[in-house]
Amino acid sequence: MVVQCSLKCFDSKGTAVSRGEVVTEISRIITLIENGRQLGVRKYAETGGACIAFIFAAQKVGGRYIVFSDEFDVDTYYEHELESTEIVTAYDTIEEALDSFVPKYGMTLSDLCPPKGSKYFDPDIYRGCET
Repeated sequence: MVVQCSLKCFDSKGTAVSRGEVVTEISRIITLIENGRQLGVRKYAETGGACIAFIFAAQKVGGRYIVFSDEFDVDTYYEHELESTEIVTAYDTIEEALDSFVPKYGMTLSDLCPPKGSKYFDPDIYRGCET
């Protein structure tokens, strides 16, 4: 499968790499998302003495692509529990959805995988976004 899209590709250090180096992995990710699988990445990183949780996930719901992202300081999460840090966006194309990924904390699109245990987000909440 050859994918023609404008995906931004980065290695694990955040350095831009040619699309040819990651086309197979990106093709696999696109196929899984197109088939309705939820893929994402969850990482905890130490930055400036704080433990930061970062989540990015995507899933096709109806005819749209739902992207969920969340980033918060683990140590102060419960102090600011009522402040929403989640961002949910619906896109018309898979390219737009994956282009919204911003490499952080050494993660790349190639790190997207199915959830281990609970889902990254509940897709049923966003069922109205596909129209």
